[in-house]
Amino acid sequence: MSEKQAPRLPAGRESSMLSTISQSLSFYSSPHLFLTSRQDDPDNPPENSVPLAVRARILNRDIAVIVSYTHCKEILDIQQLSSLPRSAESAIVAAHAGQTVTPTSFGVLPAYKELMVDFFPHPNLLLSDAPSHKPRREAWDEHMAKVNAKSSTLLREIVEEEVSTWPAGGDFDLYDHMKDMTWRLLVAVFLELKPEDSHYHDVVKWQEELLRGQFSLFPVSIKSPFWRSPRSRGLEARRKLQEALRRRVDAIGPQCPFHCQDSKVPQEELASNLLLFTSSIAVKAVASLLTASLLNLYLFPSETSLIQRVRDLENSEDREILMRSILLETERLSPPVIGLMRRMQQDIVLQRPGEVETPGTLVPSGWDAWLYFFGANRNEHIYTDAHRFVAERFIGQGTPPSLTFGFGDKECLGKDMVRQIVQIVATVLVDSGIDLRGSVESEGVRGWLGWDVGVSLESIERDLKQLPCQRPRKPIKLYVSRSC
Repeated sequence: MSEKQAPRLPAGRESSMLSTISQSLSFYSSPHLFLTSRQDDPDNPPENSVPLAVRARILNRDIAVIVSYTHCKEILDIQQLSSLPRSAESAIVAAHAGQTVTPTSFGVLPAYKELMVDFFPHPNLLLSDAPSHKPRREAWDEHMAKVNAKSSTLLREIVEEEVSTWPAGGDFDLYDHMKDMTWRLLVAVFLELKPEDSHYHDVVKWQEELLRGQFSLFPVSIKSPFWRSPRSRGLEARRKLQEALRRRVDAIGPQCPFHCQDSKVPQEELASNLLLFTSSIAVKAVASLLTASLLNLYLFPSETSLIQRVRDLENSEDREILMRSILLETERLSPPVIGLMRRMQQDIVLQRPGEVETPGTLVPSGWDAWLYFFGANRNEHIYTDAHRFVAERFIGQGTPPSLTFGFGDKECLGKDMVRQIVQIVATVLVDSGIDLRGSVESEGVRGWLGWDVGVSLESIERDLKQLPCQRPRKPIKLYVSRSC
């Protein structure tokens, strides 16, 4: 980088207290409107004056919002960052000569401490940083591989039982139905509990209370004889859950998928991480992806529904290939979680690789980088016709993976479990012959699914709820039709 082209802070102004409050409320109301109104496609040529990052101040924190697929991926790819030189070919470099960007340059725990630690306390793999993260992750990967292998039969049995109760001519709210089913699936896999068990309903109730406390805009714990703040109630729910989960992890038998003999993960850590595996936010994330997947399979605007196209294929391998592509494309366009955060542990510079004369964007130590997957997954420089749903996009090996589950060593631990659930639900519905009828009229939801391009920001804000997970604001009713 030329010495004359000193890096600059992200575009945007310093914020007053009133502006900080306004930005925080605007972000919680509609992250997409808040972020997109400040930043379009950051990978456009510099003559378009589109910034690599945009400055914001939310919850009293300085934020650099990043939508570029390339920069998001490099920040997440810890192994690649083990020794990045300060060169014109790198998208992310150290701000000062003699320094390099390393796995410790982007902190997870510092970024999430205020939001998560009180509700998901240590030991918590999600909040661990390099170098301690690697050996723990290896033990968890081995454990979860066994869980995934043991759970497939149980998952299919629950889904088949659920689908068998859908009466011909009946109707249901798709998202709510998927959320109820996901509770059944996750609590069965991790806790060996069924809806008829009394502890099942305690877990659901306490987890929902915890989530309301975690995402309360009134982040103060107040307890009085007459009133308790949502945060106070959420923390009380967490304490009850911790006690119940410690007892449960000792009680589950070998038939429970989460019980893995000779696991290298300590018992205390198994119990602690169950708090997140069975959390309301995990349930909402899976329900969000199931909702988008079934809308695409049954209602995607085409002469023949996608699920019928899968059924019409005679070869089972061809069915699997097309279904896989449909579900991966759904992940890309409709990620349940819109992004994640990293705290800068040193000054770093974002730059356009190869453009030496263009000043980079400085993100100072202590700032948060907010990686916005909803935008990164639609980057036109990575995906052709990036905003449009293309069922065959992921057939073959040439399409870059989406960032929906993160990337690198900190990739979502539950990725394979979530994909297995969605795959099983889709396969059961293909085999059942059930058709689901309905329509999606909301412009914002159609844009979220990638059915329509050029949908206004106002429509997205009006029709789509994005926090804590994405879903349509209004119920979408589907009607059941059985061929036999």
